[in-house]
Amino acid sequence: MKPNIQRTLFSLFVSFIVCLMLAPLGFAAPAPVISGFPFDTNETLSDGFSWNATTFGGFNYPVNKHKDFVASENWWGERLQYVEKDGQNELGNSNPGNHVIGEEELVYTTRPFSSKYELVSDLELNANTTPEKLGGMFYYKLPLFGKTYVTVGNDSTQLANLVVSQTSSEKKTLKAGDSWDLGSNYSLVVNQVDVEGEKVWFALYKNGEELESGIVNTNGNVTDKTFTATADFGDKKDQLYFITYVDTVFTSAADSFAVFKYTWLIDKDDVMLIKNGDEYQGFEVKESSESEIVLKNSKSITLNLDKDKKTYFTDSWYFQTSDEGKGSTSPQGYIIYPAKELSSPGNYTLRGFPFDTNETLSNGFSWNATTFGGFNYPVNKHKDFVASENWWGERLQYVEKDGQNELGNSNPGNHVIGEEELVYTTRPFSSKYELVSDLELNANTTPEKLGGMFYYKLPWFGKPYVTVGNDSTQLANLVVSQTSSEKKTLKAGDSWDLGSNYSLVVNQVDVEGEKVWFALYKNGEELESGIVNTNGNVTDKTFTATADFGDKKDQLYFITYVDTVFTSAADSFAVFKYTWLIDKDNVMLIKNGDEYQGFEVKESSESEIVLKNSKSITLNLDKDKKTYFTDSWYFQTSDEGKGSTSPEGYIIYPATDVTVEDKAVSGINNSENVSNESVSSTHSAPLIESKPNDLKDGSSSLPEEKAGIETPAKTSGFEVLAGVFGITLCQTFLKRRG
Repeated sequence: MKPNIQRTLFSLFVSFIVCLMLAPLGFAAPAPVISGFPFDTNETLSDGFSWNATTFGGFNYPVNKHKDFVASENWWGERLQYVEKDGQNELGNSNPGNHVIGEEELVYTTRPFSSKYELVSDLELNANTTPEKLGGMFYYKLPLFGKTYVTVGNDSTQLANLVVSQTSSEKKTLKAGDSWDLGSNYSLVVNQVDVEGEKVWFALYKNGEELESGIVNTNGNVTDKTFTATADFGDKKDQLYFITYVDTVFTSAADSFAVFKYTWLIDKDDVMLIKNGDEYQGFEVKESSESEIVLKNSKSITLNLDKDKKTYFTDSWYFQTSDEGKGSTSPQGYIIYPAKELSSPGNYTLRGFPFDTNETLSNGFSWNATTFGGFNYPVNKHKDFVASENWWGERLQYVEKDGQNELGNSNPGNHVIGEEELVYTTRPFSSKYELVSDLELNANTTPEKLGGMFYYKLPWFGKPYVTVGNDSTQLANLVVSQTSSEKKTLKAGDSWDLGSNYSLVVNQVDVEGEKVWFALYKNGEELESGIVNTNGNVTDKTFTATADFGDKKDQLYFITYVDTVFTSAADSFAVFKYTWLIDKDNVMLIKNGDEYQGFEVKESSESEIVLKNSKSITLNLDKDKKTYFTDSWYFQTSDEGKGSTSPEGYIIYPATDVTVEDKAVSGINNSENVSNESVSSTHSAPLIESKPNDLKDGSSSLPEEKAGIETPAKTSGFEVLAGVFGITLCQTFLKRRG
C-alpha cells in the first residue's frame, strides 16, 4: 500500500475515533454554597466591601461570642476586606465597572477568641474553684480560613488541631480493657475500674505508645476527678494538651464501668507555625503576632463578571458576581460576594443574619434572600429582590400584633412570638427563557409559540416553582432547564430521561435533510411529537408543547431546540439545547386558609402570597437547641445574655440544615447535560456553617442520569449515510472545532 494512502486511511481512522470521543461534556448540578452578603458595586464605597462571621458563612461563628465578633474596634474572629492601595482600578461606586482587585488589596485578618473549658462552663466553676492544673478557665481559638485551631500558649502564630472537645451533654462509658479512639491516632485505654474504691486507672496513647497514665478518685472534689497532661510543643514549654474528667464509676451484673466527661485534646505533634512572609492559598502573611494574623493577596485578582463563573482567590473560596449590569443599579455595576461550594459529604447549616434582641427594634427582625440562605436568590435579580417596596422573592418578618411580649429592645428577654406575628411573604420574579437569553432574541425575533420572552417563578419555602399562566396561586415544578452551556446529544432510538417520568425519544435523524423526528412521553405514553428542521430559522428549530392544566387553558409546558444534526461512521445524532419542561400533571393550588408547615395562607393573589404562623412560638434560649417554625426551618439563638449587649438579651437567626451526600454511597456521579431545578436550583446560602467545621474540597456532581423509559423506537424511513462519508464529516467537524 502506498505511504500516502496509508497516511490518509490512518488519518480517517484517527478522525473517526476522536469524533466518537467528542461527546459533550457533562455539567454537574450545583452543590450547596456558602455565600457572603452581596454588595452592589454601584452603591458601595470602596471601604465598604467587608465581610465578617455574620455576613460570610465561610467564617467560624460561635453565636455566644456575637458581641465580640461584631465589635467595631477590638473585634474577634475573621474579616475579609477590600482596601484600596494605589488609587488604580478602585472598587466601588466611583468606578462601578472595575473588576480588578490589585495586589495586596484583599486583606484577610484573623484574631483569637476565648473559649471556656467545658468542664469549667458546665460545672459553673470560677477562678477559685477551677483546678489549678488547667492553668485557667479559658483557652484561645484562632479561626484560619474558616477552620478553628487552638493557640499554643495563647499565641496565634502557633496553632494546633482540636481533636476532641466533649460538650456538656456528651459522655463516654468504658469498662476495663476498653479503648476509646479519640482521633488523630490518640486513644484512651481503661486499665482497671475499682467500684468499691471509686477509682479508675487509665492511660493516654498515641500510635500505640503510652503518653500518660493516672488514677482518678471519683469520690473526691473536682480537682480529684480531673486528669490533665502537659508537654513541650511548638516552641512552648509544659503546655496543656489533654483533659478528662471521670464523673462516676458503677457496676453491672458482669462488668465495672467509668463515665468520662469534658474530654479535651489537642494534637501536640502537629503544630502550625505562622510567620511573616509565609504563603497560604494565594495570600502572604504580612503581620503575625500573638493577637492577630494579617494576610494579603499575593497577585492581582481579575473578576469574571459572569453569574455562572467563579473567580477563586484561595484554594476553595471564590468571588461570585452577577453579569455586568445585572442586579446592579448601574449598567456598568455588578453584584459581588465571597463564596465556597460545599462538595464534601456531611451535614451543614444555612443560617440567616443574626440579630441582637437588645439592639433591634421590633420591626427590625426581617430576612430576605440576601440575609437568609434558606431563600432562593438569583443574583442577576438582586436589585429587584432588595427593592424597598416592589421587591421580588421571599421575606420572613416579625410583625408585632397585640402589644404583648414584644420582641426587640423594649423587652430584650422576651422569647415568645405570638400567633400570626411571624409573616412569610413571597412574590414572583421574571425569568427569561434560556433560548431567548442565549440567542439574544428580542420581542420581534422570539418564536411566537413561546408566548413571550419571559416566564415567572415563585419561590416557595426556598424552592422556586413556575407559575402557571403567571398566577402565583398555581405552581408547577420546573423539571428541566438546560443552561446555555448544556446540550444533549442523542441518536435515533435514544431515550432521554428528563425527570418526573417524562422522556424525550428520538425516532429518526435525517442528516441529509437536516431534520430530526422525536416525541415527548410521560409514563410511557406519547404526549407530543414533531419534526424539526435544523436548517431553518430559530422558529423552525424550536419545538413547543402546550396543554390545559391548573385551571388555565393552552399553557406552555415544554420547549426544546435542535441545534444541529451530524453523523458518525455508524449513527446519526441530534443536539438538543435550551430544553425547558414543567410538570403539568402536578400543580399546587394555593388559596386562603390553606395550611403549610405551621403557617396559614392569609392572602393569595397572582402577584403575592402571604402566610402567618398558626400558633405562638416559644423560643428555646440555648445555643445547642433548635426551635422549628416549619418542617425544616428553625430559629437558632444564643444562650440568654450570651452574645447580646444585655444580660436578658440574646442572638436570634433563622436556619435550615442541608445534607451533602457521599457520591460513592448514594450512587451519584457526573451525568450529561441537564440541570434539574427541582433538585438544585436554590442558588445562594448567604450564611452557612458546617458540621463538622473542617470542610474539604471536592467536585460537585449531578444525580446519576436514569436509564430512561423503555419506549419502542419508530421504524426508520430516513436515508442512512455511508460510513466513509460519516468519517469525512467528522474530519470536517474536527477542523472547525480546531
